[in-house]
Amino acid sequence: MGRGPRIEFPGAIYHVLARGDGREDIVHGDDDRWMFLRTLGEMAKRTGIRVHAYALMDNHYHLVLETPKANLVAGMQWFQTTYTRRFNVKNAKWGHLFGGRYKSIVVQGRKGHYFRQLLDYVHLNPVRAGLLRKADGFDSAEWTSLREYRKPPSKRFEWMETAKGFECCELKDTVAGRRKFIERLEQQVDWSKANEAGRVLWEGQGLQSTLRRGWYFGEQAFREKLLKIAGLDGEVSVVKDRKRYTSAELKDLDLKVAEKIVKEGLRILKLDRKVLPGLPKNDPRKALLAHLLMERTSVRQKWIVEELAMGSAPYVSRLAREVREKLEMGDRKTAKLKDEIARFIT
Repeated sequence: MGRGPRIEFPGAIYHVLARGDGREDIVHGDDDRWMFLRTLGEMAKRTGIRVHAYALMDNHYHLVLETPKANLVAGMQWFQTTYTRRFNVKNAKWGHLFGGRYKSIVVQGRKGHYFRQLLDYVHLNPVRAGLLRKADGFDSAEWTSLREYRKPPSKRFEWMETAKGFECCELKDTVAGRRKFIERLEQQVDWSKANEAGRVLWEGQGLQSTLRRGWYFGEQAFREKLLKIAGLDGEVSVVKDRKRYTSAELKDLDLKVAEKIVKEGLRILKLDRKVLPGLPKNDPRKALLAHLLMERTSVRQKWIVEELAMGSAPYVSRLAREVREKLEMGDRKTAKLKDEIARFIT
């Protein structure tokens, strides 16, 4: 049986799931878990993809993503490749980390109950897995986005989206609203059957089965809309992979953003493009532009190397990482220059 197609369109919402190769662990301790979340945040910043929820388990993860620019494939390719590389380097491993391609289910977003059920399903994952007991309370669910929904806005990851989550539950992002967000989850759990938490029935079958074996989550009219978008007739389950109809447009859009970063960056840094080959490959101004390009776009490192005359892709990656670390350490000069350039990027 052929795989279902990757359906991409602006504003699409997805449930994304991936497991470790051979169901092996994808994290070895909390350092890896923080690295996973940091990489997820970088992907969100680079691509504009919105992260509405996540659940990170030892050997798999769940994500609820929204793509304003219809770029799920580009974003996920960067995310999984980057995290795999970082994981392998840190843990002295090599080869594939994830087993096969990730699973993505398109979710109907306009009717809030589909989105709400998906959010609950992801957040209840630790309960189903037996990692959370009644006596623990939901405050101990460390590696799901519940930790972000519990916090006031100023304390959350800047890339974490929570507004739609509160809205679909008809709650406000206040102390009381955040408490009720957790309480409504707790009320759904029958602790005598904790492994069934969040597995509501949908069209006669469990939601878990739908999200793992299906290709969409929504009404029949939503399914027909998706088939029309993809240009497909008949059942998706028998359609083989095909080229994404938006891929060329997305690459072109990403390239335009990258070119604008370079153009505005050179202007603000008072550099002429012609002098770049004569500057040291590790010139801090080049490194800053490389950091911005890798944070805000998905262009290949080879393109950055050629545009900025920076030597090699691994070298670009190292310099961009050093800039990120300087920013995290509070380097005001670098942060000011970055903000000046970023102001001109739409």
